[in-house]
Amino acid sequence: MRALLLVLIFALVGCSYIETTREVGHKGRARVNPYLAAERFLEDFGYTVRNDPGWPELDDPLGMVVLPASVLTADGYIEALESWVEWGGHAVITLEHGEGYINDWSRGGSFGSWYAEEEPDAFDAWMARLGYTVEGVEQEDAFKSPKAGEFVRLRGRRYEVWMESGVRIKPGDGKGRMLISRNLGDGRLTIVSDARPFRNRYIGDYDHAELLKTLMELSEYGTEVVFVRNASLSFWSLLWSRAWPALIALILLVAFWLWKNLPRFGPLDAHEDSRALRAYDHHLEALGDFHWRLDRGQGLLRPLRESILERTQALAMASGRRDADMFGLMAERSGIPRERAERAMTFERARDSASFTRLVADLQSIHTSIP
Repeated sequence: MRALLLVLIFALVGCSYIETTREVGHKGRARVNPYLAAERFLEDFGYTVRNDPGWPELDDPLGMVVLPASVLTADGYIEALESWVEWGGHAVITLEHGEGYINDWSRGGSFGSWYAEEEPDAFDAWMARLGYTVEGVEQEDAFKSPKAGEFVRLRGRRYEVWMESGVRIKPGDGKGRMLISRNLGDGRLTIVSDARPFRNRYIGDYDHAELLKTLMELSEYGTEVVFVRNASLSFWSLLWSRAWPALIALILLVAFWLWKNLPRFGPLDAHEDSRALRAYDHHLEALGDFHWRLDRGQGLLRPLRESILERTQALAMASGRRDADMFGLMAERSGIPRERAERAMTFERARDSASFTRLVADLQSIHTSIP
């Protein structure tokens, strides 16, 4: 037994193990902002980086905006961006992997990108108007080893980059490229197949940082840059930024209407009503108006008519006038014409509330006159 324990101890001491390190992602702000390293890199060179959520403010100090093509799904966004570029801005549009939710340590979404799945018609139409088309490539051409860099040209210089994209930008009948930069009005439009050279994990590889700095130097009309990383933009944020005077006027109009029409929020009465209490006929008229509007006249008249008919029959029996005219007897006792008494007992539906009130008043007179 002791010998067996010694053998196990020597076997455990003599075995070897291998320690491996695996990257799982960034921490802190870099975990939610894939362009944090690029922002700090540009700040070191004196540029200002804005972190506006949603659609950026395209104003004069802004020199360059980096945004994924997935946000350009509406003609309004494209028109606003194109107008800003023509006035001197620089737009860098990334076709793939530009959204903030993409995990740079996962290869599951590398091929079969958003662009191939969503088919952004508005963006395609804009590219066609500028003379470009976006084409897909085969999977073996899209995947490139991180050790094998490719070269893109910008301002007459080659930059070694690593891009793993399933789409290319194609000028006219030419060959598909990974980067195209051209003048548009007084500004510049740059289209990049893959945004990962500017993201935290890859900005320090190859010539990625230098390429980003060159793109910023092409922005001659401003010193600020914005990285847009939202896959979907809010319509209300754009509406508030562009049409806030109309929205404020609409809110004030609604508030005034509520203050004017709702009793709880309207102005209080200046004084109390000190008039005398209403007479009985006023209450009777109000009651008749209520029942007439709700179409409950029959429910009100039927019990009263039955009571009058019973009293009239009892009166005729007691006075020995069994064969007498009932309506004539009612008119005789109440002092109203026979036609009104007959109408009060037989009329089915009044024309208006006033007629209904007179009908009820005649019935009340007949009812009280017959004991």
